[in-house]
Amino acid sequence: MRLLRLLLPVLILAVAAGGYVWLERSGPTPPASEVAEREWLVDTITVQPATHHPRLTLTGEVGNPDRVPVKAPLQARVKAVPVTDGEAVEPGELLVALDPADYDPILRRAEANLADLEAQLSQARRAHDSDQAALAIEQALVDNAERSLERTRNLRQRDLASPSEVEAARDAVNQARLAVTARDERVATFDARLASLKARRDAARADVADARRDIQRSRFEAPSTGLVADRQVAVGSRVNANETLLTFLPRDGFEVRALIPSRNTGILLRALARNEPPRAEAEMLGDNVELRLVRLAGEASPRGVVGLFEFESPGEQLRPGTVISLALVMPAIDNAIALPRSALYGNDRVYRVRDGELERVLVEHLGTTRLNGEQRALIRSDDLSAGDRIATTQLPNAVSGLRVRLDENTEATQ
Repeated sequence: MRLLRLLLPVLILAVAAGGYVWLERSGPTPPASEVAEREWLVDTITVQPATHHPRLTLTGEVGNPDRVPVKAPLQARVKAVPVTDGEAVEPGELLVALDPADYDPILRRAEANLADLEAQLSQARRAHDSDQAALAIEQALVDNAERSLERTRNLRQRDLASPSEVEAARDAVNQARLAVTARDERVATFDARLASLKARRDAARADVADARRDIQRSRFEAPSTGLVADRQVAVGSRVNANETLLTFLPRDGFEVRALIPSRNTGILLRALARNEPPRAEAEMLGDNVELRLVRLAGEASPRGVVGLFEFESPGEQLRPGTVISLALVMPAIDNAIALPRSALYGNDRVYRVRDGELERVLVEHLGTTRLNGEQRALIRSDDLSAGDRIATTQLPNAVSGLRVRLDENTEATQ
């Protein structure tokens, strides 16, 4: 009995296990399930190559190379500064004036020195005329003295004159000759003395001209429409010669300097050579401004070359040092493709949809363009042709071979 109680549980478990195996083997076999591959829903655009104007986004800085630093021509006090820093001015408007009491005496001294030299020149010419007349008279006196000496010698030979009379006659001849020599020297050196006086007179004229020029510069008026900047003085300030008082920025002198990548410089140079300057657009303080590329800088760097842009209509909002973003409209490019920015992965690839799968295509990114009022990426590739469909939905896991399904309701045409 004890052995039966021990074997009974084991027997029950064995019967239960055998029944489970029999039921499992005798039941119907379920069909094997198939795992369907996931398809990603994407929007597409149909490629149609055409001629487009790429738009190159650049960062530039506003400058004014025509700026005029207004400097003091001489040491003086400031009499008037009717403008303030940042003020817009019109042509002829007074910017700064120095006190005339500081520069009028300089002009008067220069004019007096010039008048004195003019008088010396006039006197020298009259003296020269006198010397020429006196030279002829003194030469006649020499001739008379020589004849008198000759007569005295003849008388001496006949013992009719004393030796002292001969000596006196000889002295008279020498005295007359000395006078002629001195007079002849004055006549001969007249041209040199006249040239010296003329040189001093010309220098005096230059001093007068300098003084008058300084007087003109002591009162500076705006030469054109522009802007006042960097005012450094006030009324009553004592300034030194060549000290900067303020800076005038002509309105037409404003320009933008922006670095243009090296790959784009060739086509821009050719456009400038054809007298077809590319245009650019920018936004400043909420206003849209238009510019044009006028030239490229004379020096380049490995990153590119600086382009210089002029404003079509310079406004009062322009200030040197302002950094702006501008869109340069490049010359037209044939066989270019405009795509939504979402179709571009990185800067060098897109995905074409073919047979329900993505296919990677390498492209050349040409910049951006505007199409129907929308900004688009502009690309070019020999592997793309008209009619190809490009995925415009950004997929984080986009790779060649990824299964996709087209959203026919949102397909667009370039």
